[in-house]
Amino acid sequence: MSEIIKKIPSQIKKNKLKAGIFFGLSAYWGLIIAGTLINFN
Repeated sequence: MSEIIKKIPSQIKKNKLKAGIFFGLSAYWGLIIAGTLINFN
């Protein structure tokens, strides 16, 4: 049981990192797409 408890913080850090990268890329592509649409209009 204690092994699982020790591993939880590293799992949370990995998930936060993945979520951060995913959110950052989504925001980046969202800005590019929005800018492209605004330029065409």
